[in-house]
Amino acid sequence: MKQFYRKDLSHAVAILMLSSASTVVWADDERVALPTITLEADADAQSYANGTLAKTAHLAALGDKGTIDTPFSVMTYTSQMIEDQQSTTLAAILKNDPSIRISTNQGHFNENFQVRGFVLHNDDVALNGLYGMSPTSRLPTEFLESVTVLKGPNALVGGMSPTGNVGAVVIANMKRADRDLNRIGMSFEGESYYKTHFDFARRFGGGDQFGVRVNAAYADGEHIIDGLQDRQALGAIAADYRGEKLKLNFDAYSVRENRDGGSPAMVSFANINQVIAAPKGSTNYFSHLKGWTNSQFVGLNAQYQFNPELKAFAGVGYVEKEYAGHMFGTRMILTNTQGDATSQYYSTRSKEHNVSSNIGIEGKFNTGAIQHTLGLRADYLTRKYNQHKAAGVNPFNTNLYQPSQQGSMPEPPVVVPYKDDKFVSYILTDQISLLNDQLQFILGARYQEMDTRVLTNKTQYNESKLSPSVAVVFKPWGENSSIYASYVEGLSAGSTIDNPQDANDGVTFAPYQTKQYEIGAKYQQGSWLNTLAIYQIEKPDTATDKTYRDPNNSKIIQKTTDGKETRSRGIEWTATGEIYQGLNLLLNAAYTDTEITQSPASKSTEGNTQFGTPKFTAGLGLDYQLPFVDGVNLNTRVSYVDSQYINDNNDVKLPSFTIVDVGARYKTRLGGVETTFLANIDNVANKKYWEGMFNPNYALIGAERSYKVGVTFDF
Repeated sequence: MKQFYRKDLSHAVAILMLSSASTVVWADDERVALPTITLEADADAQSYANGTLAKTAHLAALGDKGTIDTPFSVMTYTSQMIEDQQSTTLAAILKNDPSIRISTNQGHFNENFQVRGFVLHNDDVALNGLYGMSPTSRLPTEFLESVTVLKGPNALVGGMSPTGNVGAVVIANMKRADRDLNRIGMSFEGESYYKTHFDFARRFGGGDQFGVRVNAAYADGEHIIDGLQDRQALGAIAADYRGEKLKLNFDAYSVRENRDGGSPAMVSFANINQVIAAPKGSTNYFSHLKGWTNSQFVGLNAQYQFNPELKAFAGVGYVEKEYAGHMFGTRMILTNTQGDATSQYYSTRSKEHNVSSNIGIEGKFNTGAIQHTLGLRADYLTRKYNQHKAAGVNPFNTNLYQPSQQGSMPEPPVVVPYKDDKFVSYILTDQISLLNDQLQFILGARYQEMDTRVLTNKTQYNESKLSPSVAVVFKPWGENSSIYASYVEGLSAGSTIDNPQDANDGVTFAPYQTKQYEIGAKYQQGSWLNTLAIYQIEKPDTATDKTYRDPNNSKIIQKTTDGKETRSRGIEWTATGEIYQGLNLLLNAAYTDTEITQSPASKSTEGNTQFGTPKFTAGLGLDYQLPFVDGVNLNTRVSYVDSQYINDNNDVKLPSFTIVDVGARYKTRLGGVETTFLANIDNVANKKYWEGMFNPNYALIGAERSYKVGVTFDF
């Protein structure tokens, strides 16, 4: 198997060197021509907190906007933060904001999140501004330059995501060749898990018009929990041409992951209706588990600048994604308070082909003293995928504190054509500025067409909706502060009920329009950024009445209807910057109040708090450069998460918890080579805790204390 993966990696890199793909991130022409030392200075000037957060966000339909000028809650995490914290997946990056809850365990093959009380799936992450192009299950960081997180729904910026979740818009951007680079990195964690990473970049040609950046990584060994073996092979290329008027960007990646012998678990309290003590985070309940994922992406993007006031752009991307084995369904159902439980091995299979594209034009003009940036853009996404007709299931008995070695992987399931979805949208925006940018408006509307077909039960659904947006930014005290207000909508395709035991089997409901109102203030000064946001979100949904019984058909034991609505209100505060010479701060605090305002299927839950949403979360990150030892930085991150209900009945709560992580890095020159040593310890106290929620009544076992050391060499 190891030999296969090494061949797989070399083969992937060879293919990628000949492939091309797209990105919507366009570099500044003047910046390309500057020498390397100026580039680094410019990068520092464009970031907060010593380079960990960027001052500019890449916002798809709105283009590049400064954080201070963006009328939404937005943060852009940089590659420097990713490298300094040794973050290996998107979930590790988003841990910097405790208000973003992971709704699958740390280290799980699938990474899903909850933001402002609402779900965000990994499938809803936009890669280079294109939905549907990110790898299956989770997003590795080796080829990422930045990750922008815009909290809450936002059809204005991103349109409708592939699965229709509205927790946030997350845009991950691939690395570009902004300077010459030869980098080799190595890391070690867990019992035996090692990773090697190669990062190469060059600019060449007259005026450095051409650039190429190649990333490759291979990892293998045991980590996360006892006996879990992971292997990863990935390769990525980013090539570009930067002419006077024409810009071309090409990107590609190949990611292969394999997991044997274990997975983090989700535990149901439904039968006992109470929370019991959390087990060790290293406990392995699925020692016979096997699974793998495979993803390849390729595409092309172009921009042409007719003159300083007019440009056109177009892009297309194609991805193939597949998985097989026990990828999800890592669940245990407790039967008593002593920890006895039932569980199962779960065999799944899926293969997906997606095409994503966009085309548009942007023009700038004045009407008197008012400046306009008018944009017209069309987005297209088609998703075709096959999936297991019925997952293979092998049940077994176990215990939360003393897991059994029973069970085995089922036979691979039968795979059938499952869904064929097409999403087309058109957006018109006008970004208005007057009074020397002291007053700015954003007016926009996106017209979304949804055409979805469930092939297993031959149901088809075709609907369209218009989502208007309006926002204002006021800067009465100069360029470094702003007050804003915005109204945006999110859009989700209506659910199709595919359950013969449901009274509405085969019914497709109308699209759900989520509405968000937000006001806020921002202040920046040097490396400092302070943001305050107050919001309200209203989201419609379906609800299932499991007490329903059809008097004429004993097989109908539930009824799903629309009409449910959840409202989320909250306050969020972020502060980041240098509070003392060499001491940088990243502080997050959030209060979130989610209420089920309507629930026709379960009237008793109306007025209750939605499960899995802690009222208060806070995080404090500190990074200190020691004044008496050149090149040494110490850092810590403290995360607090309030108690949270495990179901919508609000009769049982998970307890609150606080987790402390620490780290250090040392930058020096060894034999003329720039060298960085890194060390991180997560969950220093090795606390046993319930981290959060998956579905109702299913809690996530928190990760145990983990160690990671690494070194990088820049030649």
